[in-house]
Order: sequence, then structure tokens, then C-alpha cells
Amino acid sequence: MTLESVLAEVVREAVAPLAQQVAELTAAVQALRTPAEAEPELLTVREFAKRAGISQCTCRRRVADGTLAHVRVGGAIRIPSSSLRPADPADVARLVREARR
Repeated sequence: MTLESVLAEVVREAVAPLAQQVAELTAAVQALRTPAEAEPELLTVREFAKRAGISQCTCRRRVADGTLAHVRVGGAIRIPSSSLRPADPADVARLVREARR
């Protein structure tokens, strides 16, 4: 055995635990980056309207005309929090044109 091969083996043995820790940390970071499949939070009309900055009446109108996704739990309306996404500018322009008629 040469001195180089002995040193290489010693370094490999010394670095092996660190390499394992790096692999585990890399997997943990990747898991944090990947969004978990979670059930959407369901909001009441009041909660949704407050978070969206609209009136409850507007919220109910959007539910009635089908432009706002919702589910009924018993007789109550529940709106997924995922519906709080930013508005598409094209949709806003269309709604403004319709409102002016």
C-alpha cells in the first residue's frame, strides 16, 4: 500500500459520517420544498369575505352565479381558502365591462 492510498482511505472513513448527514439534510430540505397534500381549509362566507376584502353580499352573489368555488356542508356554504388567489386581470376587465352595462 502506498501512502496516498492509505491517506485516501483515512479521509474516506473520516468524511463518510458527514456525507451521510449531508444526504439526510438534503432530503429534509427537499421535503420542505415539496408542498404537502393537505385538505383545503374551508371558510365561512363571513371569513372568506373578510380575508378577500369584499362584502358578504358580493361573496354570496359569486357563489350563486358560480364564479366562486364552494361546497355545502349541511345547509351552510363553505369556501376553500385556495380561492383567495389573486384575480386574473382579464377576468377583472371582463367583470368591469359587464358591470357597466
